[in-house]
Amino acid sequence: MKLFVIHRFKDRKHAKKKLKKLAQDLSLELQPIFLDSSGGEEWKQKAESAISQVEATIVFNPSSCEGSDNAKWEIEKAKEAGIEIIELNKNGNDATSISRLKSLYELKEEFDSCFSSDSKDVFELYKLMIESSESLIQRRHTTNAFFITVIGSLLAIAGLLVKTGAINTGTIGILYGFSVVGLLLCNSWRNLIDNYGKLNKAKFDVILRLEKELTAQIYSAEWISLGKGLRQKKYKSFTSTEKNVPLFFGLLIVVLTLIAARWQIWG
Repeated sequence: MKLFVIHRFKDRKHAKKKLKKLAQDLSLELQPIFLDSSGGEEWKQKAESAISQVEATIVFNPSSCEGSDNAKWEIEKAKEAGIEIIELNKNGNDATSISRLKSLYELKEEFDSCFSSDSKDVFELYKLMIESSESLIQRRHTTNAFFITVIGSLLAIAGLLVKTGAINTGTIGILYGFSVVGLLLCNSWRNLIDNYGKLNKAKFDVILRLEKELTAQIYSAEWISLGKGLRQKKYKSFTSTEKNVPLFFGLLIVVLTLIAARWQIWG
């Protein structure tokens, strides 16, 4: 999330530190933009360009910014551009501002605006999303089976070549080629698992929102029963566990390559 930070130069260090801490505490990916308020047309052009590209503007230590014409000019430009302005204090309680920042980051208002309480086809949409989620899970299983088959085949072929002596000190490059391909496949597999997990979460966000219009909220009840993901003894994300599989395959490929190379070169 890109943020344009309006501040006094003397507060820059504190502003960076506070935003970094907020990003860590709230698990947010923030990209704050700091400009040197040195005046001049070039600075103003940079400020206007930056403001047009961000999702929100942070006014750090507002009381201090009131004493700067440059800061007040930046605030006016942010208002003209219709950019959300969030105030953060150097010292003090920013609970409301932090809550607003998190809401903007999660695009909660835009998400809620996609639903209408007057919709008469909620149940049909609900069924459609469930079918879509089940289809995604099936594709996920197919993808896992594909990568296991391909990587397993590469390991089997490489092992056969080593066993038959086809790979020696002169042809050891073939083994390294197999290893590189295998590691690339493991990396792609891990990324796909991560994206499948994100897509599935997004689908269930929609399903849980649609359930609010129904008389019973069965998936919501199931999620609560599992501790809403906050109780690891009750539920641990399948994606976080599944992502370890390609990692272990990658480590296996590296270890086997080193062992094979050791025996082929030094016999």
